[in-house]
Amino acid sequence: MPTMHLMTGFIGFGKTTIAKELEKKLGAIRLTHDDIMFSRYGRNPDDFQTKYKIVDDFIRAEAAKYIAQGRDVILDYGFWTHKRRERYYRWAKTLTNDVVFHCVFCDLDVAKSRVLGRTKNDENSLMIDENIFNTYLAQYEPWGEKDDYPVVLHNAENVKYIGELVNVKIDRPKASKHPKYGFEYPVNYGFVPYTKSGDGEELDAYVLMEDVPLEEYIGRCIAVVHRQDDNDDKLIVVPEAYDLADEQIEHDIAFQEKWFKHILLRD
Repeated sequence: MPTMHLMTGFIGFGKTTIAKELEKKLGAIRLTHDDIMFSRYGRNPDDFQTKYKIVDDFIRAEAAKYIAQGRDVILDYGFWTHKRRERYYRWAKTLTNDVVFHCVFCDLDVAKSRVLGRTKNDENSLMIDENIFNTYLAQYEPWGEKDDYPVVLHNAENVKYIGELVNVKIDRPKASKHPKYGFEYPVNYGFVPYTKSGDGEELDAYVLMEDVPLEEYIGRCIAVVHRQDDNDDKLIVVPEAYDLADEQIEHDIAFQEKWFKHILLRD
């Protein structure tokens, strides 16, 4: 089933850089307002909102077409408000069941510097001066508790996953054996696609409170296992409405984590 990837974050956060990496990695179709707005209307279009709506309608139609063809689609938008993220998530779910947000974090001063530099030096970018940047910033609502959707966090500490819904691909299901060391997995174990952990691989996750072998799972991250002697954190994921005590988590992951010095990070 094709996936709709929704990029969220403020201007200058680096969304497009990450979206292009995903585009190349997945062979996906990337659709962005900025490119189409510039190609149709130039750097500083008048009646911006009307033209933005025209481009938005065009992109949504293109996205629906490619999803129907079985292609992954990346909407390189921004989705600055909770309501906008909710509206587009509901719309995307009418096209495919696999919808994930990619939330990009960045220091605001760094973002402003990037945007003003781009406006000054890149003739192919939309015109955004400091006044426009600050006006847009007043409209921006960072990712928060209202955004209860599957998400991949970029340029963020892993602890920011706590409380978030995540999609885990299970490559070592319950009762399977480790390919190298031969021990059996008493829980489902996998990774969060499109992420990068400290070891350069995708971020791993233990899926607890599920008694049958799984292939894929959407659940809530309630803790992070921070290994102090290995640059490879692990997420603890459980059914959405549940929680576990630290002692139970440690018991369930001891089959593997007993070999590593670690601490359990909670919200």
